[in-house]
Amino acid sequence: MTAHERRAAVAAKYGTLIGRNLYSQPLRDYCYRKYDDGYYYSDCSSSICLTYDEVGEGFGNLNTAGIYQSDKLTMVDAAITGGVPDAETLRVGDMLEFAGNDASRPERIGHVEMVHSIDGDHVILCGHGSGRPSYKDMAAYCRSRYNTLAPGGWRKGIVCVRRYILDDADPVQPAYIPGWHQEEDGWRYYLGTDGFFVRNAWYQDTDGKWYWFDASGRMVHDTWYFYKDHWYYLGSDGAMCVGQITVDGKWYVMDAEGRMITEPVTLTPDKDGALRYPGLGD
Repeated sequence: MTAHERRAAVAAKYGTLIGRNLYSQPLRDYCYRKYDDGYYYSDCSSSICLTYDEVGEGFGNLNTAGIYQSDKLTMVDAAITGGVPDAETLRVGDMLEFAGNDASRPERIGHVEMVHSIDGDHVILCGHGSGRPSYKDMAAYCRSRYNTLAPGGWRKGIVCVRRYILDDADPVQPAYIPGWHQEEDGWRYYLGTDGFFVRNAWYQDTDGKWYWFDASGRMVHDTWYFYKDHWYYLGSDGAMCVGQITVDGKWYVMDAEGRMITEPVTLTPDKDGALRYPGLGD
């Protein structure tokens, strides 16, 4: 496999964690295997290290300091301006290490994110903070951390970039255009030029709407979807519905997070006399 293909495999595997794992340092080894309670767990570093391991590229389940110190990884000479690294020097799978709150750690490192996709100077990161694994815009995220101070007074911005999969002698040029693509079997959303599309995951588009993509990467639409003990409805445009909806002549109320409300509800008239579920708006 080429370096390009190996990196794409890492990015694709990390995609299976998005929105799934719970955050825990004591249970960080249960990233790809369920704990006794039936849930998956990880932290920022184990989610990345164990993803590499799952695709046969293991270098150990290290913590953030271990990623910084490991001789199996290479330091990337990335120019950093205003807390944001130069996208031209980055590769999919690169690990961006950030300062945290603990001054006793090497270079005060306390968090790590991974480059998930690259489209020119637009880079998407993936990582596991205190919530669940998620995608994020690199420039916005790096600037936010750079402008945040630790209790000790230092910036919590990027410290360095570490790389495991090195370039081939003749790198493969990207052949995919990021964004929405209508294909023979439906709509897909490509996250970058590496050909990886969202699958088995929710994706929030720039308009704020959420979409669900099945295992083959097709956008699901016009159907109910059961996810984590709740029913959701994906409309004709694929967007997750909220508020009051009608399906097959029946009325349903979806809460602000798109979950079907199953308990008795009270509808109240608005100023025009239309019945509304309080708090959901139009």
